[in-house]
Amino acid sequence: MFHNWCGEKSENIISLPHSGSDRHYYRIFGKNNRAIAAYNPHQKENQVFFEMTRFFLSERIAVPEIYQKNALETLYLIQDLGDTTLFSVITNKIDNPEYLPEIREYLKQAIRELARIQIIAGRKMDFSICYPYSTFDASSVVFDLEYFRTHFLDRHAISYDSYRLEKDFRYLTDFIGEEEKAYFMYRDFQSRNIMVKDGKLFFIDYQGGRKGPLQYDLASLLFQARARLPQQLREEMLDYYLRVVRMLTPIDVEKFLGYYDAITLIRVLQTLGAYGLRGLSQGRSHFIQSIPYALSNLHIISEKNKILEHLPELSGVIDRLKNDNTYTYE
Repeated sequence: MFHNWCGEKSENIISLPHSGSDRHYYRIFGKNNRAIAAYNPHQKENQVFFEMTRFFLSERIAVPEIYQKNALETLYLIQDLGDTTLFSVITNKIDNPEYLPEIREYLKQAIRELARIQIIAGRKMDFSICYPYSTFDASSVVFDLEYFRTHFLDRHAISYDSYRLEKDFRYLTDFIGEEEKAYFMYRDFQSRNIMVKDGKLFFIDYQGGRKGPLQYDLASLLFQARARLPQQLREEMLDYYLRVVRMLTPIDVEKFLGYYDAITLIRVLQTLGAYGLRGLSQGRSHFIQSIPYALSNLHIISEKNKILEHLPELSGVIDRLKNDNTYTYE
C-alpha cells in the first residue's frame, strides 16, 4: 500500500503506542515519504471515518488526508502529522507561567475550529452516517452514566442506594434531553486528539461524532483530566467560546450555561468510567494515573453545580468520593 501510494519501498515500520481503542497505528518510512498505517477490524467504524474525513476536508477542516485503504477497509494509510499533540504541549508547559500565553492561544485556536466544526460543518453533515449513534439522545446519556456506575463506582467500596441513584440518572437524562441537539458533537474533543504541526492544529479521532448539543465538546476539552488546566483559564476559555459561537449562531447564554454544568458533570463521570475500564479492569497504567485528576475535576464542578440540587443520591456519591483516599497524585 505504501509503495502504491508514493512509489517508494518502505525502509522501516515502527509500531506506535496503543490507545484505548482497538485501532493499531504504525509509522512507515520511505526514502522521501512517510505515512501512518492504521489497522482497525471494525469496518463500519472505518467507513464512518473515511466519510467524515472526506466531508471535513471539503469543509476545509484540518484533518489527516487518507492515502490508501485495502479492499476490506480494515487497513489504511493516512497523513503523518508527527508526534506533537496539544496535550503534550499543555502538559509540558502548564506548570510554567511563562508559557501560559502560548497555551492560551492554542486553546483559542482549538475553540475557533471547534465552533466551525460544530456549527458551520454541522449544518451540512449527513448524520445518518454516524455510528454507533446518530444523535446524543437519552440512550447515549444513560450509557455514559451506567458506564461510570459499572466500571468505576462498583469497583470501589462507595455505598449508594441503587434505586435512588437510578432515579437521579433518569432526572439528569431527562434534563439533558431538553437541550437543543442541532450541531455536530465530536464526542471526544480532547487535546490528545489535536495534533500540532508547524504551529497549526489538526484534528483526529472524530469517527464517534454525532448530532448533539454544543456543550459536550467544550467540556471535553476544558476538563480533560491530565491536562490540568487552571480553573481560571477554563472560565476564560468558556467566555471566549461563547463569543465565538455567538458570531456563528444565535444562542441563549444563560440557557447554555445551565446545560453546560449538567453536561460537564456527565462528561467527567463518563471519563471516570473509561479510566475504570481501561485502567482498573485492563491494567493500563496511564488510565490509572489519570483517575485522581478526574476526581479533582469532579470535585471542582460539583461545588457550584445547580443540577446537583436535584440529584441527592449522586451528590452523596460525589461527597463520598471526595473522602476516598484510594488514589494519590504522581
